[in-house]
Amino acid sequence: MLATPEFHSTTPIKTVTDKARPAASKPTGASGPVSDYKAIVYLFFEGGADTFNMLPPYPGACPAENDLYAKYSVIRENVALTAADMRMLSVTNHHSKCTAFGLHKSLGLLKELYDNEAALFVANTGLLAKPVDKNNYKFETGVQLQLFSHSDMSKESKALDLDREVVGTGIIGRLADALNGDGYSCGTYSIAGNQIALVGEPGNSPSPIVLSDSGLKAFDPQSSTEWLAKFSPNLDMTEIVNAVNNATAADSSFMAETWSLKVTEALEQHSSLYSALESASTTNAFPTSGLGKKLSMVAKLMQKRAERGKDRDIFYVSIGGWDMHSYVIDGLESNFATVDAALDAFVKEVKDMGLWSDTTLMQFSEFARTLDPNSG
Repeated sequence: MLATPEFHSTTPIKTVTDKARPAASKPTGASGPVSDYKAIVYLFFEGGADTFNMLPPYPGACPAENDLYAKYSVIRENVALTAADMRMLSVTNHHSKCTAFGLHKSLGLLKELYDNEAALFVANTGLLAKPVDKNNYKFETGVQLQLFSHSDMSKESKALDLDREVVGTGIIGRLADALNGDGYSCGTYSIAGNQIALVGEPGNSPSPIVLSDSGLKAFDPQSSTEWLAKFSPNLDMTEIVNAVNNATAADSSFMAETWSLKVTEALEQHSSLYSALESASTTNAFPTSGLGKKLSMVAKLMQKRAERGKDRDIFYVSIGGWDMHSYVIDGLESNFATVDAALDAFVKEVKDMGLWSDTTLMQFSEFARTLDPNSG
């Protein structure tokens, strides 16, 4: 009963007798078989990462008249990093006239990628609907956006729609809509639960897929109802669910038809993705951390791009634990080490698949921290 469209729409339906719903056709990409593949990985630091200690000024690298490290160390007080806590990143033609900046010592892979011109940092950016200063920001942004609210800023960082042009959608969903509208076959996947980031406009793209870092469990075709299983031991719930959601007549309930379409699509989607992931494996050992498992799953999905029929993919992954109000030095060192180890395995895996030049990984957080620490 729970699988029937009548139950969910509370309306009667008109079926086309014994006519099965057409199976969803497998996408093949923009021009036949999947070939020109590209992927984006959206990595979110949940909790507001203190990036002033991720990318600080480097001691002695700035001119005396604009000694950024001296200013940094004064205002950061007991959480300021020293040269021993950093790796040096050389820069040229920077507007500050500094010749280098620091990178937290735990981020060795990022240092290597930066030196090889395979990583860059975009700093001093944030979410403001209009220019404000410290005297008017509460009045100018308070109704639309609470700048110090984790939930508000997290949502806005994933929606990126400050002008409210497409309310209720996210940046990943809109990117997928644009790509699918241009003839590509773009999939969207979250390895971190349901996220507004993956929501696009209705009808423009396939539904986003949410899965765990361990993949998918096989659909159990047996009924969980004991008396039904007892009298029908060979009962296949997949067949029953599909049967009660057969094709409907043109004048049948729209809401019931929507339910039937979505539930049968979900079963087919689950079946094909489960089969693809069953044979997926990685050549590199990933850390057993949460982020390591999530990036391992992303790598497996990328490996099975042909089976999934995708020539474009956008993945959402996250790591929590950045809302630090104490033990900031130790906490950041631990978190950055976890991130670096997971990224190291992921980069090696993507390179082994020959997809390094076709993959972009971007890191976001809902906000950074104030320069003056609120704890130690």
